Amino acid sequence: MHHYDLRAALSATGLGQMTNADEHIDAVILIVQNLLFSVDVRKFENFKLVNIVSNENGYTFNWESKSTSSSCTRCGTISNTERHTYKNRVVIDEPILGLPVMHTLREKVYICHPCKENGFAESFVENISSICRKPYIKTTTNLDEKIVNDGIYRSANGLAEDYMGSVKISQGTILNRVKEAGGMATEKNLTDTEFVKIMSVDDNNARKGVPSTATTVVVDIERHIILVVAKGADSEAAKRVFERFPNAEKLSRDRASAYSKAGNECGLEQSADIFHLVTNAHSAVKEALSRGLAHNIYIKGGDGWVELPSSGPLPSPADGEETALVTTLLEEDIALRVQLASLTERQEKKYRKTIELLCLQDKGFNSKEICNRLGVANTERIRLLVEAADVINGVEEKIDNHFVNYGKSKTLQRATGKNAKSSSESIVEPYGDIVMKMLKEGGNHRTIHPVIQEKGYTGSANTIYQYILKKRNEEAPNMDSDVPDAVGTEDSIPRPPKVSMQRVTKTAVYKFVLHEAAIKRGTKTNEDTIATDENVDKPEPINGAQEKASSFLSDSVAKIIFGTEKEPTVKKNGKTGL
Repeated sequence: MHHYDLRAALSATGLGQMTNADEHIDAVILIVQNLLFSVDVRKFENFKLVNIVSNENGYTFNWESKSTSSSCTRCGTISNTERHTYKNRVVIDEPILGLPVMHTLREKVYICHPCKENGFAESFVENISSICRKPYIKTTTNLDEKIVNDGIYRSANGLAEDYMGSVKISQGTILNRVKEAGGMATEKNLTDTEFVKIMSVDDNNARKGVPSTATTVVVDIERHIILVVAKGADSEAAKRVFERFPNAEKLSRDRASAYSKAGNECGLEQSADIFHLVTNAHSAVKEALSRGLAHNIYIKGGDGWVELPSSGPLPSPADGEETALVTTLLEEDIALRVQLASLTERQEKKYRKTIELLCLQDKGFNSKEICNRLGVANTERIRLLVEAADVINGVEEKIDNHFVNYGKSKTLQRATGKNAKSSSESIVEPYGDIVMKMLKEGGNHRTIHPVIQEKGYTGSANTIYQYILKKRNEEAPNMDSDVPDAVGTEDSIPRPPKVSMQRVTKTAVYKFVLHEAAIKRGTKTNEDTIATDENVDKPEPINGAQEKASSFLSDSVAKIIFGTEKEPTVKKNGKTGL
């Protein structure tokens, strides 16, 4: 972009030859400014525009002060005593035609006699509060307003990038302007309180589960504006806020006791908002539902519940198949399952810990007690619960595979090579009796290895593993012999009762309960909200004897759902009882 100097261009014309040429040029520049640019001249009423310069860096407006007096920025005294000096100042303004705009102000300096007499600095630069909010700020009030309005919807980084090339301002300045505007708005809300009649309060945590980040948010319901965001979410913090609004008469809140206490101390008429009433009603039904299903144990697992039936025959792939509840397994049962499933030491440890966790859950221990008894952190306890179904069912599948492949020369384990030597030539052979005995007792090559090492064995655990494979292959009957595929021989260990686990989502259970409740009360339900979704499995009664799912509701749930409980009451202080 070429360099243009409007004053120089006008001086080169006939205007420069006229009497009082400077006054005519000043008038022409002012007309051009009013016609082409959006600068608010009223804010510059104490200044005279002497030049407009445009180049590749944007537009620069040069101003000279024409004031004859100014108020002292310290004490407010009007002074007309000028010093024979001036101060240059640069102020950034809103962009024009997408290019940056700057104002260079040549300000006058005045003398304040009262400040001089009181020992303060006698000089002060003239007041330009109509242009900038504060003496040290380098942005105009118009630009500040634009930054705040844009900053509400954009991050400081993103807004700085948007402004790049049109407004010369940093990310830090943007943040400061937005914070200052927020502080001014809060200050105004805390001083102009006479119009606040109905307040609503709720808490908010910057970081979930961290009480130190909790804040109390108070809203003016009638004007739909946030009045205060105060640090803390206890009754003391809420009371301090409520006391700032003496004309307030009513308070809408959740059912937290802290805000209830603060509201009572401030004499506010209180009511629980409809959102929390409905939410708490649903929570009460869900809690009673989970507590009242006596024939089931529910263990939270991810987004759903793991359902462990505690009585009655379990639905299983084979009719009449014997089943057992995992929480009733004895140590002998667990050791047998570990042996049949050929679990590694790590798998066995997790399997046993999962069963112990389910037993503690069944006995009613809380999460903290369970963590202490298991010696694990809460995150580990949650992970075990989430994976409980997979671990238990995984062991059952391995036991099934063991019996399916029993007696076959090709097992699920890794086979030995074609040219492998006989087991009698192995270095494990002298300890063969000990190895096979420990194997039958549930041991494996890793647990056997240290035992025979003490007796002089010098080989590795993998050599023991290969020895076991060879012994099994040598003792197994030929493939041509008539051996059943799915069961063992008559002298084999019988298949222990299966432990079956099912998954039922909490949403499916609750939707079905609401659906049954609506039918029971003879009301027509909205299929989009509470009718059973075709994509959600309908939870069937475990025993199979009940025809309706409502039959497995506890008495407390039925009272809540079917309306036999007392209706909610509104007390004198505005509290709503459920």
